[in-house]
This record gives sequence, structure tokens and C-alpha cells, in this order.
Amino acid sequence: MKAIRLHSYNGPEGLFYEEAPIPTINPDQVLVRIYATSVNHLEVAIAQGNMQESMPVKFPWIPGFDLAGVVEKTGENVQDFTPGQEVYAKTTGGTYTEYIALSASDLAPRPSTLSFVESASVPHVGLTAWQALYEHGQLKSGQKVLIHGAAGSVGSFAVQFAKNSGAFVYATANAHDRNFLAHLHADEFIDYKNEDFTTIVRDADLVIDLVGGKTQLQSYHVLKENGRLVTTTGPAKGADKPAHVTFIPMVVHPDGNALRTIATLIEQGKVICDIAEVYSLEQTKQAWATFLHQTPESQKFTHGKIILDIHP
Repeated sequence: MKAIRLHSYNGPEGLFYEEAPIPTINPDQVLVRIYATSVNHLEVAIAQGNMQESMPVKFPWIPGFDLAGVVEKTGENVQDFTPGQEVYAKTTGGTYTEYIALSASDLAPRPSTLSFVESASVPHVGLTAWQALYEHGQLKSGQKVLIHGAAGSVGSFAVQFAKNSGAFVYATANAHDRNFLAHLHADEFIDYKNEDFTTIVRDADLVIDLVGGKTQLQSYHVLKENGRLVTTTGPAKGADKPAHVTFIPMVVHPDGNALRTIATLIEQGKVICDIAEVYSLEQTKQAWATFLHQTPESQKFTHGKIILDIHP
């Protein structure tokens, strides 16, 4: 099979399109033929060697944490999936390729209203948002949540999930994302460059921090007693955490059951996905170069996932 592999820590120049062995499966696994995957911050950071202590890899390493595809084969203990079934998943790695073996519990039927390309944009960032809000943030209807980086891939899902739960959503982002977040039904938009969110938000139940640094530290001031701050960036350096809030650094994990719920929300039209650009697997170097040049100030792509279409 064809795969994108790295043989040492590197950036886009270290990506090689080459042959790799088709994996075998154990009795509890499923072999999936991958039709599409997507580019995430996590695999790029790992490839660049920025996470060697927390997430070391063995070379040659296949990047990628998203997939949408078709079940090719199932292990003898697998009962929930059958060959030919269309699925999607967030994995622990290895999706920049044509086939992957993974646990059946990580899989879910893909949203029937989406294409394979669109489906591949959902799992990693969708589950990050879902787990931040519900598993760690314990969000409930009627609560107030502040989402930093709300126009990003994780943030845009978090806004939609939170609104669907009946929460009041404050959303910080760049000024040119105002209309996009209005389309997602955020209740109050905050231009992080020109507005001080600490003067606007009061007594929030939950902060979803996708930015870190100074923004994380300032967010403690807008939380109510026993409020929660969930972050994907780790603890910021600076002042100590106030005693009245709970600080939760999180790492996303595969969850087929949550993906089933997310698929239902998408099929009901309550959640949309956002695609920036689509590349072939052979064009992964170009896709990563594009990804690395995106910034909040970029006028080319302000938001949306970059997809690798493996099986057109």
C-alpha cells in the first residue's frame, strides 16, 4: 500500500510517499481502507520533534489521526461492523495511508449526509471539542461558556456543540471571523485584538482554552466560583491558579460512541463542518506547507480543515 512516512523528526521536507506493508488485524480489530484523512496540529508538532517527551514515535512513522473510509475486514470478535460499511474514526496515529488496523471501539458509522472528504474533517477536532465540553467541562444547559480560538477547527465545533446543549456562548476570534461565528450562532463575539474579554465576560461556568499563554491566565478572572477551565495547551507560565476554579489540561482520545452522537447531530443539520482545501496523498508536503503558513491574520484561509483525499 502507499503511505506517507517520516524517517526522522522533520517538517514537510521529511515526508516521503512510499510503499508500506498492509497491517494485519487481531480478533478485536477492524481493517479499514482509508478514503480521506485530514491535517491536524498534533501530527505536525510530533513530526517537527516538539513532543518527543510526551509522544515519542518509532520511525518510520505514518502521521495522521483522522479517517473516513470503508471496512475491509473484521476480526472474529467484532460484531458491530461488517465489510463494506462506511465509517469514520479518530485514531492514535497512522492515517496518512491506504489501510489501517484499529480497535472496533474507536469506529463509528460516518455521517450519511457528508462525503468521505467532509467526514474526515470531523473526528479529531470534533472529539477534542466534545470531550472538552462534556467529559472535562461538564457543560449543562443554561450555563455560560467562553471559547477562545472559536473560529479554529476545534473551536468551531465547540461553539456548535455548546449551542446545541442550550449554553450561552462567548466566542473570541479575529475580527474577520465575526460573520462565520454568527453563522454558527455564537451569542457574543469578542474581537481578541481590539476587545478585552475580561471586561465583557462575567461569572462564566466554563472556559475552553485553545490558545494558552496570557489568555489562559486572564481567563481565571471571568470564571464563577467552582468554574472550570479546560485547556488543550497545557498550563501557562505565570500566576498561580486561583483556588476557586478547577484547571483541567486535556488530551483527546478515540471514542466511537461519541462519534456516533456527533454523526447524528450532523445528520440532523445541527452541526456543520468546515473545509479549507483538499489535496491528494501525494501532495502531503504541499498540504503541510499550506497548513504551516496559516495564521489568524491569513487572508487565504481564515478557518477550516485541510484534507488529504486518498481514494478519489
